[in-house]
Amino acid sequence: MVSVRLYVTLLNEACATLMEGVATMRNIDKTMEIGLGMRLGPFKAADVIGLDKVVRWMENLHEEFGNQKFAPSPLIRRLVRAKRLGSHVGVGFYRYDQDGNILDDDTILGKKA
Repeated sequence: MVSVRLYVTLLNEACATLMEGVATMRNIDKTMEIGLGMRLGPFKAADVIGLDKVVRWMENLHEEFGNQKFAPSPLIRRLVRAKRLGSHVGVGFYRYDQDGNILDDDTILGKKA
């Protein structure tokens, strides 16, 4: 439970940072991987976990604690509505080839990552 609480908060902040134009998705992931030693940045991790699962975690935490920090980012909701559920379906935050590798031409809702 601790890891889920910390992770969803990190992912929501990463989404806010992206939407504010502070950094690209790839730079946010790279910063967290290199700067903090995370195996996967928040966007890559979400794609591996599955955005549908992440949204359920967020909704459950938001309902249980009533804290807005757990409510899913509008960006995550848009991806789930678009059926961009993660690497297991070939597209989430990133686009993936058949072997699960991130494609260089990935986009997120029309914006270059």
